Amino acid sequence: MKKLLCVLCFLFLCSCSTDTGDKERITILENESNVAYSESQNVLAPRVCLENQKEEQSNEPFLVAFDVNDGLKSIVEKDSNVSIDSRNLLNDRGADIASLPPDGKSFCIGTTFSLTRLVAQNELEKMVTQGGLKVSVTELDGGVISSYIIEEFVIGNPDGSIVEP
Repeated sequence: MKKLLCVLCFLFLCSCSTDTGDKERITILENESNVAYSESQNVLAPRVCLENQKEEQSNEPFLVAFDVNDGLKSIVEKDSNVSIDSRNLLNDRGADIASLPPDGKSFCIGTTFSLTRLVAQNELEKMVTQGGLKVSVTELDGGVISSYIIEEFVIGNPDGSIVEP
């Protein structure tokens, strides 16, 4: 009886692994994601770069959600939380999501938030670097694939590109 109990315990311990072997199928590239501020048009343009991790799942649709929080929420237009459906990313090119870059290739997407009032650049930078903007990549059913708080603030254009000084 003791041997059976020991064997069952051993099997149970072996089957419970801390490493599930599943990695995110879409990863947010933190070092390439930022929030650009265009002073001339008084907008914030968050840009997130993503990378497909599993080629066999690259054609499954997903959502990218930009959520404005904290003090930043008070100066961004009311419809500030935006979701982008991956099925719409390539509509302009007449391709489907399977045309997104394969495993190991990155692509960037973003949106533009109009500000309701003028704010000093350093104050705006403080709001962003303190976690005012979160991006989440989710399954269509709401399951979170990856999420990240964008804290890099840059001076840029409304399309999210950086302006070199």
